[in-house]
Amino acid sequence: MKKILIVEDEEELANNISEILSNLDYKVAAIVDNAKNALEFLESNEVDLVLMDILIHGDLDGIDLAYKIREKYNLPLVFSTAYSGTEYLERISSEIHEGYLLKPFSLDSLKTAIFFGLKRHEEKSGKENRAKGSLKIMDKGYLVPVPYSEIVYLKADGLYTKVYTKAKSYLVRDILKSFEEKLPADIFLRVHKSFLVNISFIASFNAKKVNLGETSIPIRRGLYKELMGKLNV
Repeated sequence: MKKILIVEDEEELANNISEILSNLDYKVAAIVDNAKNALEFLESNEVDLVLMDILIHGDLDGIDLAYKIREKYNLPLVFSTAYSGTEYLERISSEIHEGYLLKPFSLDSLKTAIFFGLKRHEEKSGKENRAKGSLKIMDKGYLVPVPYSEIVYLKADGLYTKVYTKAKSYLVRDILKSFEEKLPADIFLRVHKSFLVNISFIASFNAKKVNLGETSIPIRRGLYKELMGKLNV
């Protein structure tokens, strides 16, 4: 069971969040309302994620606390704030967090933020290992080793397959099933007869489609529950 540290100075809200997280099968490690207590708790306790308000009691705000946590611990951080002004959003638009919530937030948005916060952190931690694997593609007479971590999805196109990466796309004379057999099943999933996706790029999904950033891809009937299990939702 994943353990979460809540850093929140609104006592009633903190207790509500704690109750919701417990119902979602997370363990609330502690609730603190300032940076000093948060750092003291982390010194002697292990947690899996920190859910943190930006404006907290004490001299350090949540963003300053995030920098201090990142100096010592490899932990995912999810911010929560009631402020949507540029001043705050610019300060948190960096690599110091895995997500943020705008108050007031719903149960679903909290659930999603925590899930993807943990998932993004796992992706960052495993990035180096995943990059060691690559798909060899012939492009203009050259053999190009494309890292698995760069491949977003593959699309069947008759006897060819289009391979879409973060930077460009390739057209390869081979069927999609062949790629499905080559690529690691823990990273790539055949969501539709015509599509094979890198699950680490799935931003959101429902019973009809998955969203990979700006790209939406249909999913086959009956895949929704399998996808939920694959992503540990």
